[in-house]
Amino acid sequence: MANFKYKAAGSDGKTTEIVIDADSKQESLNKLRVKGLVPIKFIGADEIAESGGPGGEFWRRKELDPVDFTNRLVPLLRAHIPLERSLAIIADGIDDPKGKNVVVEIRRGLHEGKKFSVLLRNRPNIFPTMYSNMVEAGEETGSLMQVMQELQGFLNSSKELKEYLITSSIYPAFVLTVTGGVLVLLFTVLIPRFSKIFADSGKTLPLPTKIMLAIGNAVTNFWWLWIILFGLFIYVIYCIVKGGRAKEWWDEFKLKIPVLGSLFHLIEMNRFIRTLAVLIQHHVHLLDTVRISEKVITNTFIVKTLSGVAAELRGGAKLSTALGKSPFFPKTAARMLSIGEETGNMGEMLEQVADIYEENIKNKIKKLLALFEPVVILLLAFIVLSVVLSIFMALMKMNEI
Repeated sequence: MANFKYKAAGSDGKTTEIVIDADSKQESLNKLRVKGLVPIKFIGADEIAESGGPGGEFWRRKELDPVDFTNRLVPLLRAHIPLERSLAIIADGIDDPKGKNVVVEIRRGLHEGKKFSVLLRNRPNIFPTMYSNMVEAGEETGSLMQVMQELQGFLNSSKELKEYLITSSIYPAFVLTVTGGVLVLLFTVLIPRFSKIFADSGKTLPLPTKIMLAIGNAVTNFWWLWIILFGLFIYVIYCIVKGGRAKEWWDEFKLKIPVLGSLFHLIEMNRFIRTLAVLIQHHVHLLDTVRISEKVITNTFIVKTLSGVAAELRGGAKLSTALGKSPFFPKTAARMLSIGEETGNMGEMLEQVADIYEENIKNKIKKLLALFEPVVILLLAFIVLSVVLSIFMALMKMNEI
């Protein structure tokens, strides 16, 4: 995906700068014409960094936090303060010069007669496509305040889930770090020192002691091998982050990991379904809804299974039928979406499904954490006990007359 920037003229003869999100320049021109605009000058194109997560770009550090911006804006709009005045109040309350400058520029754009949604769309590094499209839908239907309230709920819910995942991973990371440190000390300091004592004794050592000494010697004598392996590990991570076939392989592999694979799958579907729900509830075109929602999925293997949804919809298929062909779209969600299509409340049905899945994610994480602690403690205890017993057996052997 890329952002194509144009200077274009409307039917009233006024010129404006607009950014079109499209896969190619030709597609961007087609979208421009659909909007009733005539391209005058092509300014340039910028690649969109699709980092995934709820809203994709929300996960990175930005000049302006869209969640904080929305939380500040919604109460002002609810108090019936005009948008331009609301932005002035928000700008006065922001301490960060970069964030203040962004809000001031948006407010200046409103003074120049530009639409709020266009000004947001011109800043895709801060406000993702979903955000600007929903604001545009609110402007067209005259329900900007209601749309912003929905966005506020969506963004805060996404942020809460993200923070829950981060805070839940702190304890396991700490335990693993301590465990790793203890094992390194055992095999690089303790065992090598005892190996010298055992070697000087000339006694035949028990098999468990020989195994422990062999592991300790491998760790200390082949230190260069561990540096190479660590370098390869960093390189693999770089290739995965960079994208391409390495990321595709990793995305497919992690879905097959026992227990964790189902959790990864659930997180991706929760993002996708919740984004679908919000966009459908605010009457964004169905094809655009699917295209935007696919962007929040970080797993390329899952995205591939949804690649034919747009073609199915153009062919007249129902959304539930098109999504149901993906092996990763939950059957329960497909059935509830089908009911929503019949009753005319697809957005509400999908929102309920997303709420259920979010609760399931939290429960799964709690269960994994509850299981993680005793497993790691037992593993560490087993290793330490094995080392102690091997040393004790060797000492007993040395004391034999």
